[in-house]
Amino acid sequence: MRKSAMRYILLIIVLTIGKPGIAQTSEKASEELYMPLEFREAYERGTRSKTGEVAEGYWQNHSRYVIDASIDPYTRLLEGKAVITYFNQSPDSIRSITVQAYHDYLKPYTKRKFFFPPQHEPTIDHEGFIIESFSVDGDSIDLQNPDRVDYGGTNYTVRLNNPLPSQDSLEVKVKWNYTIPMEFTRSGAIDSTSMFVAYWYPEIAVKDDIHGWDKSVYDTATEFYHDFSEYEVSLSVPDNFLVWASAAPENPQEVYNDQTLKRLKLAKKSTKAVKIITEADLKPRSSTKTTWKYKVRDFPDFAFALSDHFVWESSTYKDDKAEVFAHVAYPPAHENYELVMPTIHQSLDLFHNTLPKYPFPYKNFVIFNGNHIGGMEFPGMANNAFYDPEIIEQYSGIPASKEDLERVYLGLSVHEMVHMYFPFMMGFNEKNYAWMDEGFADFMDSFLEQFWPVSALMPNPATLGSISRTPLMVTSREHEGSWINSYDIGAAMYYSLYNLLGEETFIDALHGFIEEWKYKHPTPYDMVNMFNRETNEDLTWFFNNWLFDWGYIDLEILSVEDREIKVRNNGGKAVSFKVVIISKNGEESTEVISPAVWKDSSIYVHDFSSQNKPSKVSLEVPLKGDAVPANDHWEKQEAK
Repeated sequence: MRKSAMRYILLIIVLTIGKPGIAQTSEKASEELYMPLEFREAYERGTRSKTGEVAEGYWQNHSRYVIDASIDPYTRLLEGKAVITYFNQSPDSIRSITVQAYHDYLKPYTKRKFFFPPQHEPTIDHEGFIIESFSVDGDSIDLQNPDRVDYGGTNYTVRLNNPLPSQDSLEVKVKWNYTIPMEFTRSGAIDSTSMFVAYWYPEIAVKDDIHGWDKSVYDTATEFYHDFSEYEVSLSVPDNFLVWASAAPENPQEVYNDQTLKRLKLAKKSTKAVKIITEADLKPRSSTKTTWKYKVRDFPDFAFALSDHFVWESSTYKDDKAEVFAHVAYPPAHENYELVMPTIHQSLDLFHNTLPKYPFPYKNFVIFNGNHIGGMEFPGMANNAFYDPEIIEQYSGIPASKEDLERVYLGLSVHEMVHMYFPFMMGFNEKNYAWMDEGFADFMDSFLEQFWPVSALMPNPATLGSISRTPLMVTSREHEGSWINSYDIGAAMYYSLYNLLGEETFIDALHGFIEEWKYKHPTPYDMVNMFNRETNEDLTWFFNNWLFDWGYIDLEILSVEDREIKVRNNGGKAVSFKVVIISKNGEESTEVISPAVWKDSSIYVHDFSSQNKPSKVSLEVPLKGDAVPANDHWEKQEAK
């Protein structure tokens, strides 16, 4: 998700392909990485493999959700009941289950992090999830009973009367309700009759071979870690409301009229936006309910949005890799939101032909204009903000044209849509290692054209070199302010790895990792080991530097003499960078430097090949993330 509007939407930098990496593979390279005991024990048990491949002993559990919910948009009351079948694929019996109740974050005195903008900080007492009944295999359980249940802030751990054997399943029945909050964070009401609904059902937490049950408290800062499950969802809403969800409805003939069905059929064949619902098609208030039905497999979550006054347009993207039915829903007053649909097509073209060069994981994709600022991803959906020239100028101080708006929306679409790959297809534990996907998403923006200066929108450079910049492997949920690691530092790591390996090798290694681990739960160690395996190189020095070592990004031009430019790595990070040289006659040259130059030395000497001596030299690090930018520039002093 975007952590602020312009902080990431406007950050669009040209990427130049760098030099290939160096060194030969060590079969035991992963053993040189720092490894906490929980990971080491997984390797010893054989649930993980040091080759990076999925081990024979690897396992993961999953659930089947059958959910019936009714939403009253006027009171914002959601009432639901679910039958959840939980499958134990682990080799051990399970003696308790943990259930996430995400919306308990709204209860008074619950810990919440920076994600709340001040104007949306909850000011009223909210009861969170009200669980009316809960049973396991017919055993009714009082969730307030401390003899059976431990409450963990936003989760319940329920002790079972009878342990669940390996390769067996249990059935949870739960009935609940909650009021969809007006204070919008990642989920909530956008206006009086429009809302984006996420984290809305009691969910069986992930139990994995590394950490056991995920009992992390949802504080609005952490994002995703979900099992790949089956969902059969029925949503009842007034029939003057439209619903957009993580997938297309299974019963289109029941929820759409003939005119809408005809327009959807036309959009299925059109690469241009077709208006499915216009203002003229909106219906008056109704007390009759319509039930929307959905059925999906191997989804890590299910979200939806609804409104009685949003317009809707659709089109189809199709190439040799995938066909995607794309949708955009927005309030009529946001006229420039028509610019968003082309950005979905541009994003898919980027993913299929530039990076990751892999088929988009979802056949149906929706951008819903609900977020107040930035964007937020969910499987098959993104909840993105509206921008106009005045808003952009307010943030950047620079007037914006229509072309600027298009690029802003494109940057936002690329960032949120690449999350369909990472973490949704790849099942990353974003609560612990948000850099694995947020860093990649910001790295993707670097393939887009830069269109204006954005240095004023970057973090204070001093924060990039402060004591709060812990190594990337410090878990996101434990580190207040980890967003700089997740976005900026994570993106710089991927950028540097790309330039270390070169385009072809990087993509080949990424594909190997994807093919081996999609729809599973890879850890950072699995990624490192797969990149070592796929590249046939020992990249341990690089990953140790970025994931485990203290340090920061700070390069300095020490001297420019004759045709040599001496650069020192003060911060210690093995970062790829650009050397930009302007000669006295105005000739400009740019070269991308591989991070391999920092493998054995903190000093790099760049040979200036032109016959014209330099008058200006600059260093450019990825995403303008140098902690001390003042020492990145040199200019020849003319004799007086």
